[in-house]
Amino acid sequence: MVRKFLKFVFAFILFVIIGTHTHELGHLFVAELLGYKTTLHFASIDYDSSKLNNELDSIYIQNKIEIEAGKYFEEKELFERKLEKLNYDSFLVTLGGPLQTILTGFFGLLLISTRSKKIKKSGFSSIDWISVFLSLFWLREIYVLFHSFLYEMVFKEGNYFGGDERYISEYFGLHPSVVPIGLALIGFAVATYILFYYIPKKYQSVFIMSGCLGGIVGIAVWYFLLGPILLP
Repeated sequence: MVRKFLKFVFAFILFVIIGTHTHELGHLFVAELLGYKTTLHFASIDYDSSKLNNELDSIYIQNKIEIEAGKYFEEKELFERKLEKLNYDSFLVTLGGPLQTILTGFFGLLLISTRSKKIKKSGFSSIDWISVFLSLFWLREIYVLFHSFLYEMVFKEGNYFGGDERYISEYFGLHPSVVPIGLALIGFAVATYILFYYIPKKYQSVFIMSGCLGGIVGIAVWYFLLGPILLP
């Protein structure tokens, strides 16, 4: 059982790193599709929207009084269209990360559900364990909500909700809690379903313990050791 525990810990560490990296690749993929030059870091991406920002700044400087007073000016329609594009592109890039994570989680869930009969007949195979860990990409949504609450309790910055999910909520004019809590609840439901429906009972306790340890170690390894070196 100790050997199994260590294998699970290693698997969780590996999938935390993979999950974090592919989440950022989701952001990057959307930014590239929109035509922006991008830079990938270990826990974020940069995309160059300077051209659009400079165009907006130029119009703003020439029409500052009218814009701030809400009055008509010759380039008003162009200014609003460019501003809308900037905001919409920012939303799409923000959405790309969570969407990639969620789709991966759904794929893992779909894959393991199609193998239910084989699992009952022959037990877990390597592909089934991979499916489990892909499904558990949904755990990110629980982590984001927990991390935001913990961060606010320590630093008191005035908002218990953070991450991409908060900005998605705000883009649609919703309370910052709506998307983070909604996705965290789905994540909890998926994790509970996977744990108690698919994971063999003899491994459930060790799987939970290894998940807690592997998750913490994985975050520490990627965010403080490997990540800053490989993708500063």
